[in-house]
Amino acid sequence: MSIIVQALLIVGLATTIISTITQILVAAQSDPLLIPSVVIENVLLIIVFLEIYLSALDFFTGKGRSLVYVIDAMISFVSREIIIEILTLQLNYTDLLTLGGLLVAGAVARLIITERFKKRKKVRNSFKK
Repeated sequence: MSIIVQALLIVGLATTIISTITQILVAAQSDPLLIPSVVIENVLLIIVFLEIYLSALDFFTGKGRSLVYVIDAMISFVSREIIIEILTLQLNYTDLLTLGGLLVAGAVARLIITERFKKRKKVRNSFKK
C-alpha cells in the first residue's frame, strides 16, 4: 500500500514540475514579467507535494512525525494562497484575514506538537538511562 501512495505522490510531483516548466515557457513567450509569478506559485506547490510525500513516508515507516509534515504542508499551501492572492492583485481582505488566521493556527499547532514531541523524547531518554 505504501508503494502505491508513494508512487502516486511522485507522479503528482513530476506532473507539477512538468507543468511548471511548461508554464514558464509559455510565460516567456507571451509576457516575461509573468515568469516570477509562475515560478513562485509552482515552487510553493512543489513544496506542498514534498511535505505530503514526507508525511506519507513517515506514516508508513512508523516514525510518528507525519502530523508535523501535514501541518507544514498546510502552512505551505496557505502561504501559497496568500502570495497568489497578493500577486494577482485580487485583494479580498476577508480572504486574506481568514488565510492569515489559518496560517497562525497552523503555526501554533506545529509549535505545540513539536514541544510535546520534544518532551516525550526527553521522557523516553530518561527511562533508558
